[in-house]
Amino acid sequence: MVNNKITNIIKVHGFETDFEGEIKPSSILGILQEIATEHAEEMGLGYADLIQSGYIWVLSKIFVSIETRPKILDTVEVSSWPHSPGKAVFDRSFLVKDTKGEICLRSYSRWCILKASNFRIMPTSQFPNRIGQFIETPSIEFNDWNIPSIKPEGSADYKIRIANSEYDRNCHVNNTKYADYIFNCFHIEELKKLQIKSFQLHYLKQSYEGDVLSFYRQKVEEDVYIVEGIRNDSEKVVSARICFQERA
Repeated sequence: MVNNKITNIIKVHGFETDFEGEIKPSSILGILQEIATEHAEEMGLGYADLIQSGYIWVLSKIFVSIETRPKILDTVEVSSWPHSPGKAVFDRSFLVKDTKGEICLRSYSRWCILKASNFRIMPTSQFPNRIGQFIETPSIEFNDWNIPSIKPEGSADYKIRIANSEYDRNCHVNNTKYADYIFNCFHIEELKKLQIKSFQLHYLKQSYEGDVLSFYRQKVEEDVYIVEGIRNDSEKVVSARICFQERA
């Protein structure tokens, strides 16, 4: 049997931080993705295990709640544990603590395994369970997976033509990259005045080399924004909700 929880100690590198020296949202997703990948390998559900049978992991949805953002050269403890699988969804929690044991970040995520040839979602029962007893307590109580749609109008707040440097080993845009695109919809002077309380991403479609992604933001409540990414002016590929608060 495999341990039902994995914990790593990591250091925040300079290239993972922003203009304030705090870890970027995309880097947060990166460290969460890394520990989930490592645990999946231990569970016999790693990339190599799946791809030889024609399957791949995809992140469907993720919510990140922020108490404090670790800074450059900070050492943090990152923990993750999966919950009992649903019929087609693998839920996973994450928790990040500082050296004093104080919680920095909490995250809850939803993953699927797809048939690589046609991206059909596969039932979780088709894959081995090597964890004896799942930890069912989540890192954070969260079930608001409904991100309201917005109507993109006017010029895009950010636009990018996808090149191969955006790819992961599944040959589509890595999920972490979308966080950079989304926060690029905000100007640096805005972000200097705001702290990120939480952010949430829903991955709807894949994006590929040559695609042009246009991102539009809309304020829906005080310090709450919806951002949508549209591929080639026709198809929504990602939706996000960001909650800010004024910096002290």
